[in-house]
Order: sequence, then C-alpha cells, then structure tokens
Amino acid sequence: MDKHASGTLFRRAFGPRLRLVLFFALTWLGVAALLAFLLQDGYRAAERKAESDALAAAGLLEARLAITLRRVQGDLEHLAETFPPDAFKPVAAGRFREQVVRELNLHARGFSEIVGFRVLDAAGTPLYVAGWSVQSAGALDQACLKAPLAGNGRIPCFSEVSLDRLSGRSTMAVALAVPDAATGAGQGVVIALLDIGALARMSDTLNLGASGVMSLRRIEDGRLVLRRPALPELLNLPAMDDPLHARAVEGGGKGIYRFVTPTDGVERIYGFQRVGEYPLYVTTGIATADYLSDWRQTLFMALASAALLFLALSLVLIRLLRAGQEEDLTAGKLVESEARYRMLAENSHDVIWTLDIPSRRYTYVSPSVTDMCGYLPEEVVGEPLEATLTAESAGRIVREVDQRLRRIAAGDKAAGVVVSELEQRCKDGSVIATEVVSSYLLDAEGVPQTILGITRNVSERKAAETALRETNRQLHARIEEIGRLQVALQELAVRDSLTGLYNRRYLDETLEREVSRARREGNPLSLVMLDIDYFKKVNDTYGHQVGDEALRMLASTLQADIRAEDVACRYGGEEFLILLPNMPLETAMLRAEAWRSAVEGVCVALGNFRITFTVSLGVAAYPEHGKTPDDLTRCADQALYRAKNDGRNRVSVFSA
Repeated sequence: MDKHASGTLFRRAFGPRLRLVLFFALTWLGVAALLAFLLQDGYRAAERKAESDALAAAGLLEARLAITLRRVQGDLEHLAETFPPDAFKPVAAGRFREQVVRELNLHARGFSEIVGFRVLDAAGTPLYVAGWSVQSAGALDQACLKAPLAGNGRIPCFSEVSLDRLSGRSTMAVALAVPDAATGAGQGVVIALLDIGALARMSDTLNLGASGVMSLRRIEDGRLVLRRPALPELLNLPAMDDPLHARAVEGGGKGIYRFVTPTDGVERIYGFQRVGEYPLYVTTGIATADYLSDWRQTLFMALASAALLFLALSLVLIRLLRAGQEEDLTAGKLVESEARYRMLAENSHDVIWTLDIPSRRYTYVSPSVTDMCGYLPEEVVGEPLEATLTAESAGRIVREVDQRLRRIAAGDKAAGVVVSELEQRCKDGSVIATEVVSSYLLDAEGVPQTILGITRNVSERKAAETALRETNRQLHARIEEIGRLQVALQELAVRDSLTGLYNRRYLDETLEREVSRARREGNPLSLVMLDIDYFKKVNDTYGHQVGDEALRMLASTLQADIRAEDVACRYGGEEFLILLPNMPLETAMLRAEAWRSAVEGVCVALGNFRITFTVSLGVAAYPEHGKTPDDLTRCADQALYRAKNDGRNRVSVFSA
C-alpha cells in the first residue's frame, strides 16, 4: 500500500474533528512530559545546590572555629612559656599573683571568645584566676585535667560544657599542661574558659534556611558542645546510634549525609567537617522543606500553568470544534442562501447585475433584463458598462465611477453606495428612465473589484413626478396670486379708498399701540386733527367731484411732509388726523403750521377757475393733554373746534 493510499485510509478512519482531538491530546502529553523533565531536573539541581551549600557552610564554620581555637591554643602556650617556674608552687603564689593575674587579664581582654583564665598547680589547686569566678577544681573536667598532666602531647584538652552560676554563660574549658623544663613533669595547667555563645554567633551569617541547624560535637563520642537552635537538654550527651556521627568519624574529615533527625523528625542534608586537628567536628543541616521551597513554588506555578494551558487548549479545542460545526452550518446556510438569492434574482422585476471594475464589463445580469429592455442576459454579459445607456447617461456614469473609486481610495466609506438615475436604451430603440443602486464590493485588501447593481424601471414614476411637479407649479402660482390678493385686501381694509390714507379703523389700533409704547418708554406723542374750512360750501358750489379732488390733494400734501413713523388717517368726511410718535408738542405745532401753510397754496383746477381752500388744525400731546387714546382724540377735536371758532385757517393747541 503506497503512502497516498495510507493517507487516504487514515483520513477516512479519522475524521477532521477526531484528528484535531488527537493533535491536541498529543500536544498536551508532550508539554506534560517536557514539564515533568524540567521539574525533575530542577529537583536534582536543588538537591545538588543544597549539598554544596551545606558542605560550604560546614567548611566556613570549621574555618572560623579552627582559627579561634588556634588563637586560644597559641595564647595558652604563650602564657605557659612566660610564667616563671616558681609561679606554679603554692608557697610562692602570693609573690607572683599580681604579675600573673595582670598578664591573664591582659590576655582575656584581647579575646572576645574567652571569658577568663585559670592556672592550677599539678595537684589541681587553683593558683591564679582572671575574669573567672573562683571555684574548686572539682568543678572542672577531671579527665581533661589528667590528660595534659599525663603528658599526652601539646593538644589542648576540652572539658564538658558548663553553666557559670554567676555570669549565666555556657562555657567550655580548654586546658594546656605546663611541663617542667628540667624534668619534663607537669608543673601545672593553664586553662582558658571559652564562651559558647561567642562560638554560636559565628554561625549568624550562615544561611541555612528556616529549619536549618548547626552543631559542634566531640569526635570521640559525639557529645554535643553547641547547637543552634539550642536544645539545652542534649548538651554533653553522647550521640548514641547517630548515623551522622558515625559518618563524621569514618568520613575522612568532611562529607555530606542525608537523614531524618530523631530529635525533631525533620529530614535534612548535612555537611560535616572536623575542626582542624582538634577533637571536634561541626555539622550544618539544610532542611529538605527549605531547599525545596523555591522548587515547590516552581512546581506549583508549573502545575498551575499546566492547568491553565490545559484549560486554554481545551477551550481552543472546544472553540475549534464549535467553529467546525458553525462552519458546516454556515456552509449549508450559504448554499441555501445562494439558492434563495438566485431565485430572487431570477424572479425579481428589478434587474440585478454585477460589473467587473478593472474591465468595466458586466459579469452577471438577471433574466428580468428581458422584460425591462428586451435583451437576453447573455447579450448583456461581457458588454461594457455604457453599452445600454444613452450618451448623456453613459458619460455621467463613467465620471461617477471614477469619482467614487477615488473617494474609496481616500478612505471615504460613504462612497461605497450610490443611487443614480440613468436613461436606458431598449432593444427596440425606446428609452426608459431607471433608478440604479450601485454597491462597491471590496476585496480582502480593501480595493473595490466589483460593483453590485440593482436597476429599476421608474418611467411611470418619472411621468407621475413630472405631472406632480406641473400641478405643484400651478398650485404655487395660484397661492402666490391669492397672497397678492390678500395683501391688497388687507390694504383696502385699512386704507381710505379716496385718499389712500389710513382709515379710522387702522387709526384706532395704531393709536392704542403708540400710546402704550409712549407710556412704557416715556416718549412724547402728539396728535393733529384738521378739516377743510367751508368744505360743504365747496361741495354745494362746485360739486362733489371738486370736493373729492380737494380731499385727494390735501392727502397728497400731508403725505409729502410726514416721517416714515407718522400715521396720516382720514378720520371721517373732510376731517383728517395725523399721529406723530416721539414728537413733543412744540415740534408738532410747527409741523401743523407747515401743513396749514402748504394747503393754503394748493388749488383745484376747474376749467379756467382755480379753486383754493384752507384748513383748521387742532393739536394735542401726550402726556400733557391726555394719557389715553380717547382723551387725546377728544382734546385734539376740541382744539380744532377752537381753531374754527377763532376764525379758521389757523392752528390751535388744546387748553383746559
């Protein structure tokens, strides 16, 4: 079976989803195996580092202790050599006491680790003491006393650890025999008292962890000299069946050993080393929990990361499986949608089409083009965009496409859809109006490649719109005519038809408004009332036409000499009234006199006759004569009446 057939068989046996699950399972197993390998390697590295740190700590502590003990030994040897032989005789002790004690105090002050010195004779009787409470020889280790006296070399002897009742210090005596130079027999013993606390402080800088321990033991039986953390109940007790002690004795001076300490049940890696040539060795232990704390944090983080990775991979797998299901559903819906849209396109009355932008040619045209224009779809597909358009519409659509492409390239998203009205040429030569909705479709790089268009025949709608526009035009013309008539009617409602001046109705409204304004703003206001003298005589003598002409000429004279804000009205018959806003009484009198004089020079032509007439005027002002429209009108009327009584053709001002 060749490879191709095997691959085909595998794909058939394992579907896409099962292959995906297998891939993720193998990936997770690979990550788990790699993680286990790294954790195991980290565990071994932590162990190696702990062993190295324990051995290094033991070596450092051994070096410090060895230096201290050598200094103490050197000091003892120096004292033994410098004391006179007679100083060891009890009978001469009084003679040498001051000299020897001074020398001992001097040496005691030079060493922080030494509490004091004591000098014994050969019988063990204390002769000299410095910095040390006086006590009997029985308090010392007798074995330590006998050994140097028996001549066991120059190595100091170490006593058990004892507690000084006076100072409260834990101490250990270091004794060195002083031989007689002549006979070689022992003359006495020089003893230095070591402060165990000072020795313990040498381990302060060691980093052994929270559960780390250090100890100092005697090599012959493992008796405990010093331990941190301290266990006072174990001091001076030998190490019974202690594998660490056995290893220290047999291990050649230094080494590493791992075991669970019986005293606290904690497993540690111990480093041990003998202290120089002395019968002591040190141990430093790093607890497994301490040196694995970082590794356990790493383990926790690794397990948490693995769990998160597993969760993430599971979520991704679930997402991919769901995506596959959704893709299958989408593909099925896409097929259904394509079939549905093809059915809509083929049965729609509108023409649906697509155009390739680079070539500007149709790539698809729905069958409804036959009903709209008479062309078969295959007759239009492959033709250029302007093939079925009129010349004007073709030029316009080409410019529109170029403009839209430039706007889309500039980032204008609104340019992607456009509605145009174009004229289409049918196969029979007729032209129809169409509405075209064009959508510019972009590729993955955002470049427009295709135009999707929908063309609708709007000829009937265009005809209806044309008819509607004509109807609207006619309606607007009629509305404008009605407006003009309304304006003219409003003018007729407030104008006197004979003189063209405002009528009394308009005067009543305006006078009320102007009096209110003058009262509100504190401005003056004047009112002039006039009528033609002997007007009835003119009518009776010359006729009403001459009288009407006289009224018109009087109105023209008044209008020729009034301000824009003044209001001239025909009050009734031959009476006129002029409203003068913002004009004080004195100015109004001058204006009235000017009108009287101007009217006096006016004449009405009747054939060869020239008919003249005069006017009488009455003036009243706000607020001097009245504060209401009726009061002002009444005062102006009374002033006019007074002017007539005083001889006519004059101006009269109201007076109470």
